[in-house]
Amino acid sequence: MQVSVENTTALERRLSITVPAERIETAVNKRLQQTAQKAKIAGFRPGKVPMSEIKRRFGADARQEAVGDVIQASFYEAVVEQKLNPAGSPSIEPKSLEAGKDLEYVAVFEVFPEFEVAGFDGIAIERLSAEVADSDLDNMLEILRKQNTRFEVVERAAQTEDQLNIDFVGKVDGEVFAGGSAKGTQLVLGSNRMIPGFEDGLVGAKAGEERVLNLTFPADYQNLDLAGKVAEFTVTVNSVSEPKLPELNEEFFAQFGIKETGIEGFRAEVRKNMERELRQAIKSKVKNQVMDGLLAANPIEVPKALLSNEVDRLRVQAVQHF
Repeated sequence: MQVSVENTTALERRLSITVPAERIETAVNKRLQQTAQKAKIAGFRPGKVPMSEIKRRFGADARQEAVGDVIQASFYEAVVEQKLNPAGSPSIEPKSLEAGKDLEYVAVFEVFPEFEVAGFDGIAIERLSAEVADSDLDNMLEILRKQNTRFEVVERAAQTEDQLNIDFVGKVDGEVFAGGSAKGTQLVLGSNRMIPGFEDGLVGAKAGEERVLNLTFPADYQNLDLAGKVAEFTVTVNSVSEPKLPELNEEFFAQFGIKETGIEGFRAEVRKNMERELRQAIKSKVKNQVMDGLLAANPIEVPKALLSNEVDRLRVQAVQHF
């Protein structure tokens, strides 16, 4: 096998590879023999089909598959031989695929950049110092209580932070639009889940009341078909519930796996967790300072393949999130 390497850019490599015809024919014959053992052709017993008939029926497919296997195997052999470190899959450009002749193709790909890390002495690191104060602990306990808020039905007008159970139908130009209707939706007033004006328009509403809200979708609304358009929402309030924060008692503590330790034990456990997260945050900030300093002292070119992979990863992550 003959291999030549051309550096087309700082990171791009162009491999020209020639594979002897004998290797191709050996791979093709191996494929045909495998096919002959399992081929079922009328008039012949399994495994007894003449090779001439096997070649006539399956020769083209066998050659195509064999060439693909040889290209894949020979590319990685060439990469190892030339001590290259590909950063992504190659782009294969066949030059000669004619039966009976040497296989010639070109593989274009990027490699990981090679560099010597320097500049450690010039990096300025600020090690942060902090501690969990009693006020921080009190704030965290309130956050935990709010995260476990329960709602109880009340017979009064809705207020901000109340949870409403609503049915609504939205129309644009008199027509119901896709995704603009729902039944039995739980909505906390002030959560900003809905478009501007929707939640404000329900403050003061009572269970059983119907309200009509004339609103305008934001110009930057994610659904471009609705962005900037005027809509009419007919909303029926089924119930109004007010928030109830849980008491700091044994039942509340048990939700976090803490039993029979009382408020002081619970505070101690929360403080321990906060201090662990604080240490991790400080460590992360120090690490980021080091990495930023090294990047400034060692500018490198990033392979396009890696950038493309990261874009794809973030796109998939965004889709899963939404």
